[in-house]
Amino acid sequence: MKKEPIKLFATDMDGTLLDHNNSFDRQKMALVLEKIKKLNGHFVLATGNQIKRIDRMFDGLDPKNEVISYVSENGALVASDGKLISQSVIDPNKVAYLYGLIPRFQTPPDLLMFASQTSSYMPEWQPVVKDQNLKIFSTGTINEFYPGWRPIKSVSEITEPIDKISLYWHDYDGQQLLDEIQNDPVLQGLQTLASGYGAIDIVNGEVDKAFGLKILAEKLALAPEQMAAFGDGMNDLAMLKYVGHPYVMPNASDDLKENSPSNMQWAANDNRHDGVLDTILEIIEEQRKIKN
Repeated sequence: MKKEPIKLFATDMDGTLLDHNNSFDRQKMALVLEKIKKLNGHFVLATGNQIKRIDRMFDGLDPKNEVISYVSENGALVASDGKLISQSVIDPNKVAYLYGLIPRFQTPPDLLMFASQTSSYMPEWQPVVKDQNLKIFSTGTINEFYPGWRPIKSVSEITEPIDKISLYWHDYDGQQLLDEIQNDPVLQGLQTLASGYGAIDIVNGEVDKAFGLKILAEKLALAPEQMAAFGDGMNDLAMLKYVGHPYVMPNASDDLKENSPSNMQWAANDNRHDGVLDTILEIIEEQRKIKN
């Protein structure tokens, strides 16, 4: 039986594609995208990040939207060819309920963000809104992580559908939030996902990166056997189980290493040494040799 070539390469960003400086080798990335384009393939950013931040980081690398697709917001938002394919919108009543509930937690979060397709809404009571030079996730400012964010005084100022709510505590595990999502009948149908830098995302119950990849695969007429994926954390596990070629980063969390699918392979190197890009180049070269 002929082995299907890999046509889609999906990668997490924080801790996987991005190094410890939240960056990547642009020259090598351009080479990877060029080679994937020649395959009529696809490079998918499967991440908890919003499209605005991704667009800023990848500006100029795929100007015609021919290669890069997005499974963003941990799977709640899917885009390809520069167009939105799918958005899993949270019930506005649940958004309003959480907006009022979360500030009353015994330990309020250091960051609370309501994500839409084009904006990030930030309640004004947060220290990071009052002082925009404060670091979030210990690595960057609110403007670096959420370009185009909007301060709000009331939930009524949210004018777009919300697909994700993100929270972050510097020194608390967010257990009260997890308990509320699990036990409050108003919040049934929602779930929490771990995200980059220890943040917690609230999304609809069906949403994860595999959910987004399945939607994208249907549009592109690709089977899981034609996909490779790279991850470093437990929010990548569903995606790694879905694709035919799962790659785990050497710097991955112990939880992911212990729970990875049996067919997983190691990326060529860690996130500080271009592990994702080098592995993709190796895969493409191996496929070229087999074809010839």
